[in-house]
Amino acid sequence: MADKVAFLATMPPADTPRISTMLGYALAAASMGFEVLIFWTLDGAHVVKKKVFEKLDKQIQERFKQCLEMGCKMWLCSSAATTFNIKEDEVVEGVKIMGIASFYEFASEAKITLTW
Repeated sequence: MADKVAFLATMPPADTPRISTMLGYALAAASMGFEVLIFWTLDGAHVVKKKVFEKLDKQIQERFKQCLEMGCKMWLCSSAATTFNIKEDEVVEGVKIMGIASFYEFASEAKITLTW
């Protein structure tokens, strides 16, 4: 089993530099053989909403897709989805809606946990 890296992503869609950097770090970790999870919550939940995602910088969209292709897990916090009324069919393909307990379980086994 690979070592794990967990990212807690809270930045809003307008914070392009931080989103891009975080996705770059996730790609680096995945290329090093880490099992990677990005947990989108708080304002970060909007990033994975299809209508918002489609308007993001093309580099962010490409890095996001590369993360998925490299096997990174992308989870949307179920509480954030409820708070912001984001339905499952409104979420970018490849993103699962999961609860905070699932994130805690993954993060408790991670070698590295980063908060953005």
